[in-house]
Amino acid sequence: MLKSIAEFTSIYCFSKCMKTLLCGFCLMPVILLIRRAFQKKNAIFCCYLWLLLVPMVFMGMSRLFYLKYFVYVTGYLGKYGKAWHGYLYFGVMFALMSLFLVKNISFRCALKKMPQIYDTSVINQRVKVYASEIDASPFSGGIISPYIVVPKGVWESLDEKSRDVIIRHELTHIKLGHIPLLIVFRLITFLWWINPMVYLCERKLKEDIEHACDEYTIADTGITKYAYGCVLLGLAEHFSQNTKVVAASFIDRTDFDTLKERIKYIGAGKADKDRVFRQRRTGILLALTIVFMLSAVIVMTSYPKYTVIEELYVYGEDMRLIACDTPAVNRAFRVEGKKLYIDAEGFASFLQEEQISDAYVYVSFGTVMKLPGFGGCGDAVIIGTDEEADVDNMVYLASHSIENRLAEIFLKYII
Repeated sequence: MLKSIAEFTSIYCFSKCMKTLLCGFCLMPVILLIRRAFQKKNAIFCCYLWLLLVPMVFMGMSRLFYLKYFVYVTGYLGKYGKAWHGYLYFGVMFALMSLFLVKNISFRCALKKMPQIYDTSVINQRVKVYASEIDASPFSGGIISPYIVVPKGVWESLDEKSRDVIIRHELTHIKLGHIPLLIVFRLITFLWWINPMVYLCERKLKEDIEHACDEYTIADTGITKYAYGCVLLGLAEHFSQNTKVVAASFIDRTDFDTLKERIKYIGAGKADKDRVFRQRRTGILLALTIVFMLSAVIVMTSYPKYTVIEELYVYGEDMRLIACDTPAVNRAFRVEGKKLYIDAEGFASFLQEEQISDAYVYVSFGTVMKLPGFGGCGDAVIIGTDEEADVDNMVYLASHSIENRLAEIFLKYII
């Protein structure tokens, strides 16, 4: 039973995942085009624009894949999808997620040993600033307990103004919700790890986040563009990329093309506080509205999580379908709960009407249908046709055991 459930789960989940991957793959170029149009005007909006990929993760139940040309995708996956494909795909996915969790848990343990510096209680009481011995760029992280980490050696060499710029920059990442956004996108990269475009999109998201944060920090602190650019260039001499945790890093010394783009963006922008704050409100509202509408459309056009098939299916001894939910079938059989009852007269009439010469027939009912073509855990009864049909002439093929009950619960509510 466990092997059967594992194979079904692997094929079913792999099929759904491939459908979501295809939807995300088609939407990514569209987002990149929209981003290109808005990038120089509203970097804050571009950050939240990437949230459009989140609803695509739930497209696996969409009716779209059972309409016109899209049905070929479902047919192809049904024909060539194997259990080992799912084992391999989800094996890599869970390995990446496990590595991610181990690194973050390890870092959280190391964070407790770091000394705290710089009191942020005036600006934000929830955020703690730590000094690290690691030669890495200042970065921020955490959702419930946000934090900022700054290299100790560099921190001691900075003047008060540069320190304030760094702290304000990282606080802006936290304030604008960049940390949960990066985590959500990292989870998407785990889900679609086989799609090379998802890594390009993750890099573009990080660029948008830094552009938005630079613009917001300049407007919020009142620092000049020149002074802010000097801080960026000065820190580029010291810091290297921190890739151990999902965090918003101040500078990436290893990518000078990105640094050049950030400085160009800072120079081209307008340090207008009201305009930047207005862009923030508009960007968040517009992006969330689009995501909400798209999510609503997906919910309304998707199949339910599961459907219990009410119709009765009658098969011959060679498993050919004889009839399904016809008046003759409904006269011959009646289902109450998980039991099948036979009307002897109706059954005899059904055999005569369908001209059945088989020694026995199968009657299937109560199948749990996840998607068209994916289902199981129903009841099946074998009924002899060579004598009067009654309870003693029926054999239930599915035993009403606790194992089968657990399998049904797993099929309905877990996968």
